Amino acid sequence: MKKISLVLLAVVSSLILLSSCLNSNGTTQPTTGAFLLAQTSPDAPNIGVTINNTLFDTLHFGNYTPYVGGVNAGTYSFAVDSFGVATPSKLKSTIVIDANKYYSYFIIDSFKNLKAAFVNDVFQLPSSDSVYVRFFNFCPNATQPLNLVNTANSNSLASNRTFNDQASNSQFISFQEIPAGAYTLNLENSVSDSVLKSKTLTFVGGHVYTLFAKGTIGNSDSTRSLDIGQLENYPQQ
Repeated sequence: MKKISLVLLAVVSSLILLSSCLNSNGTTQPTTGAFLLAQTSPDAPNIGVTINNTLFDTLHFGNYTPYVGGVNAGTYSFAVDSFGVATPSKLKSTIVIDANKYYSYFIIDSFKNLKAAFVNDVFQLPSSDSVYVRFFNFCPNATQPLNLVNTANSNSLASNRTFNDQASNSQFISFQEIPAGAYTLNLENSVSDSVLKSKTLTFVGGHVYTLFAKGTIGNSDSTRSLDIGQLENYPQQ
């Protein structure tokens, strides 16, 4: 999954800070939080995100932003729609940013049924020989649960995960520690054990990752077919 440019990050940070200052009746708060955005809706066109009526920018399928830091604690209005729509209304969310917390805002599901998955990112900084990882199921047409399996030892990094299930089970937002290194991972149907996707990923020591099922099963477009997405929570360059 690709990050958008740091130039955009600087622009976005300025916009968010300005908007938050305006919402605090001319006063600023000494404590701040941070969030990132990730676009995982497999059939969505290029989309625009506005925050407190200020345009964020275009997000393509598979793109995510670095954390936007220095955001004053408070309530924000997110709106998502096709890029260029003057009054975006396809998806609207009211988001609360708490001080000293990090969040991920995932745009998920089909464009027809667009949803947001807003997740609190709580992690420690791993040692140089280990990483922290977690897994989300964001494949909208996975009718049966998915497993994420390490082929080296057949151990599951995630088991029986249904679409967007972290929304109702908070334990799934937690990270787990594993050794750094290269892993060949299988995304499997948990009922039949059939392999739906296999991918080799390298996890660099001292980093934190979110993995997720993205795209759709049976999609003839290889760029939007079922895949294992990877987002880097820490460090972000």
